[in-house]
Amino acid sequence: MTDRTQLGHRVILHGLVVLLIGLVAGVLLVFSLLDAVALWPLPAMEIAIPGSTRGWQAAHVGGIVNGVFMIAIAWLMGHLELDERSAAWTGWGAIIMGWGNTLFYWAGNFADNRGLSVGDTPYGAGDLAGALAYLGGGVGMIVTFAFVLVLIRAAAQRLRD
Repeated sequence: MTDRTQLGHRVILHGLVVLLIGLVAGVLLVFSLLDAVALWPLPAMEIAIPGSTRGWQAAHVGGIVNGVFMIAIAWLMGHLELDERSAAWTGWGAIIMGWGNTLFYWAGNFADNRGLSVGDTPYGAGDLAGALAYLGGGVGMIVTFAFVLVLIRAAAQRLRD
């Protein structure tokens, strides 16, 4: 197995784990909507789920979308026949994006300021969860722009060829 193929498989593995975490957030979304842990036929336990319904919805949808996006990127890496350097940027970039965004969604759900800044925002005061969300999401965003540009360049090159 080549290094590029192994990296593609690594991206797929991480993408599937990010997707699984998004599915777990979906379960927490249901519990948040119900204000209870309800698993039929067991009796429901009224428990206040930390975070917000909005936050669990974002973590659920975002986790699924990011996981599927990572898997699509792994496919693109092989389909566009990236050179070693471009494959490394893209593969590791996709992994950083997936985990950075996962950190953003989950930590932001527990942050007073929704993870939109290290400091205070109109939504609330800055705190540790907000800083983790902001830094994880920020790094993920920057890396995503970088590897998407690499993929655009590779796709344009394949079109010219």
